[in-house]
Parts: sequence; C-alpha cells; structure tokens
Amino acid sequence: MALLASVGLALSGCDKVTPENYSKIKEGMTVSQVEEILGPGTENVGAAGAIGDLAGSVRVMTWGDEKKSITVTFVNDKVVAKVAQGIGPPSPEAER
Repeated sequence: MALLASVGLALSGCDKVTPENYSKIKEGMTVSQVEEILGPGTENVGAAGAIGDLAGSVRVMTWGDEKKSITVTFVNDKVVAKVAQGIGPPSPEAER
C-alpha cells in the first residue's frame, strides 16, 4: 500500500509539468515561488561556484520524470535559467 502511495505522489507532480506552468517561471523568481507553481522539486546539484559571471550558491532542481520535465537553475536562490523537455509548446492562452 505504501508503494502505491509513493507512485501516486510521484505521478501527481507530473501534472504540473506543463507548457503553461513552464511559461510562468521567470528569471529572478525564488525557489519558493517556483515551488508554488510546480510543487516540490528534486535537487540535482548544490554547490558554491560560478556560472559565467554569476558567483554564489548554485542549485539545479528538476520536476517531472524522464519523459517530461522542467529543470531550473538557481543562483543565490533566484532563477537564472530554465529548460523543458517533452512538454510541447504552451497554448496561445498561456502566452497572454
């Protein structure tokens, strides 16, 4: 029964991995703001370092699974980059 609950939780997070939610994520948003849109993510990397001219705490977080996902890079807990895989383009209504 616990296994079914775990699978259900993992799959429910995928419902938020949509083109519309991807387009809501903006540069400068905090981790908390992105999690309000996508729910809790999985942290891939946590290190102090630099990306180009940006120095500070770097976190890379992913939402979704191997088929469809959104990956967001944060420097000092602010969005600096985002990448989507397998979610398709946003609907015209989402762009307004």
